[in-house]
Amino acid sequence: MTSPLAMNLNFSLELMENQLRKILWTSFFMCFLWLCFEVHGEVRNTDDTKTEEPPKIGNFALPTSQQPAALFGFGGNVIDKGEIQLYLFADDFVGRNRNTIDMIPSVLFGITDEWSIFFNAPFTPRLKDRRHRSSGLEDFFVQLEYAFYNKKTAAYIDQATLVTNITVPTGSIRKSPPTGFGAPSFFLGGTFYRELVDWFAFTSHGAIVTFSDNRTKVGDQFLYQFGFGHNIPSPCGWIYAWMFEIDGQYNQKNRYNGHFDHNSGGNAIYATPSLWLSSKEFLIQFGVSLPVYQNLFGRQDRFDYILNLNCAWSFY
Repeated sequence: MTSPLAMNLNFSLELMENQLRKILWTSFFMCFLWLCFEVHGEVRNTDDTKTEEPPKIGNFALPTSQQPAALFGFGGNVIDKGEIQLYLFADDFVGRNRNTIDMIPSVLFGITDEWSIFFNAPFTPRLKDRRHRSSGLEDFFVQLEYAFYNKKTAAYIDQATLVTNITVPTGSIRKSPPTGFGAPSFFLGGTFYRELVDWFAFTSHGAIVTFSDNRTKVGDQFLYQFGFGHNIPSPCGWIYAWMFEIDGQYNQKNRYNGHFDHNSGGNAIYATPSLWLSSKEFLIQFGVSLPVYQNLFGRQDRFDYILNLNCAWSFY
């Protein structure tokens, strides 16, 4: 039997670890914001009367919205002014005793060439955790993305963005398994993309801060992602590409009635190879995520793999 002293010590170490993670992430993001403003100020002071662009081949053969982007990661959704994209994203988390299927129909609109707004209405046809099953609407969210830094040369294009969204608790935390947070949440993150004719690379980092309701609070989530890919020789009017990305997520423990659920939270890292195919009006991307690291707190069943599919139709 574990002594009260040992339990208190473990609890204190856990709190210290959580606080350290918050401090490290906050420090990183403050540095990121400082870099954003520094770069933005530098760009505003440059003479952009002479603009170079890469040739319209390879990854640049189609408009911005049809060029390769992350599958499992977030952001990278800045499109041209006035353009509309209709999306359907689906994933299937598969484990021996767990199964989660998400379907996310969404609408993306280009407010300007630097601003986009993204409306998402996710739902789940199947949630399973051992004997427990549920389904239904998940939390609706609206996302804004701003490309504060754009640089074009004859060889590549760089873009850095800030991403934020807010969720509405249309899902249910009372279902088992829950289909929502039970309270609003707020997301803040940043991305950086570099696109070349043949190669492209990206990285993104962000955090989901959840609010509490009736002393119940889903743990905050911290995301860290990066990836790269290469163009595949394609017919005229199409872009084919392969991609490989690493996606990590650290979840803090949930609290119910003011008490920590020690069978929640943890850290997971997935490796996701995927294939991309797009024309001027249509795009499709499919990939399989494989866990390379899962450190789940307490007694939780792990996922074995994740199937991901993303489709979109573009209207100019």
